[in-house]
Amino acid sequence: MKFNGPLESSVALRVEACNIILHDEKRLQTLQKTGLMDTANEEAFDRLAFLAAKFLKVPLTIISLVSDKKQFFKAGFGLPSPYDSIREIPIEDSICRYTLQNKEIIAADARKDELLKFHPTVEPWGIGSFISVPMRTHDGHVLGAFCAVDDKVKQWSDDDILLLRELTASVMTQIHLRLKINDLEEEKILREKFVTALSHDLRNPLSVAKMGAEILGDSDTSDEERASISKVICENVDRADKMIQDLLTASRVKAGENIPLNREFGDMVQNISSTVESLKNVHKKDFQFETSDQIDGMWDADRIRRIVENLAGNAVKYGSKEGAVTITLKAVGSMVCLSVHNLGNPIPEIEMLNLFNLFERSPSAQQGDQKGWGVGLSVVHALVEDLGGGIEVVSNEREGTTFTVMLPFQ
Repeated sequence: MKFNGPLESSVALRVEACNIILHDEKRLQTLQKTGLMDTANEEAFDRLAFLAAKFLKVPLTIISLVSDKKQFFKAGFGLPSPYDSIREIPIEDSICRYTLQNKEIIAADARKDELLKFHPTVEPWGIGSFISVPMRTHDGHVLGAFCAVDDKVKQWSDDDILLLRELTASVMTQIHLRLKINDLEEEKILREKFVTALSHDLRNPLSVAKMGAEILGDSDTSDEERASISKVICENVDRADKMIQDLLTASRVKAGENIPLNREFGDMVQNISSTVESLKNVHKKDFQFETSDQIDGMWDADRIRRIVENLAGNAVKYGSKEGAVTITLKAVGSMVCLSVHNLGNPIPEIEMLNLFNLFERSPSAQQGDQKGWGVGLSVVHALVEDLGGGIEVVSNEREGTTFTVMLPFQ
């Protein structure tokens, strides 16, 4: 945004802060969840815009939603042409974006207000006085603003401000209701997927284990065959157990429950080394474990094992069939850096945003020949956060895909 003149320092700081919040990922996700962007007029919102105009005695009122690319007019009274039909403006022309800090804009004379006087839309829109109340969700995200505009200088009374605040609260009641309905719909979908996972995906390893147990009961089975079948049974029971653990972890995370930590002093190198050996047996795949340090600390060994198993399992599923999966561990200052790398088709950038969402399988994963249910990465994300760490992913055609986990020493 280019203002037509220099801003006072405190105003410039506010503008910069709002510019940062504008692109906040969680805010944008909440805005998307409302399902209101780019939708048709609705009486519930139109009526509130009409009431604001009549009671405030102004020619223009707007209920706006602010994304990172545009300001969308969900409702408006007195919108001039062509905005009454296109119902949006580029984000560069938005004034309401400067309420994103949850601060109101109240200007009796827009041409003298420190924020508005140099704003490039004040003159074209003929703004004499302006008031804008942020539309804030219960979890603190400002999604837009309810604005009133007069073409004349107007001293806003306390009653005027109170009225617009109350009407904005009514707007948010509508929005919160829609968010709640969306949450309930998501919960329903998650429950259905949970049941599907239990009833379908768990049947495979359990069926194999049962079949093996039946064969073991055959007196004609040789000792060598018994040993081989016993190994298959154990592997499939372990597989079923891992799936159950991941489902239970995912459901507890979704419910907002904390999972107790079990930290014990030990060497993380030894922990991951034994996990890698187990992965080789399970996946019959080449795993390379690169580390040069003994990394002693207070670790939750089970969580770290599950993190490695899930990331390595994904690398086997979606990575190159020929290349090795490389697991690297090293100490970096006060942190431990654990990475899992594989070659193969990269993860499309557009799919990165929802990569760690529960039961979220990307389109590219669904189109592949590997089965999955979208639990592993959400479990990894939750386990890493519980350990006080962070996770990021880099994926491209040349270098392949690398998941990097940073964990603090304890």
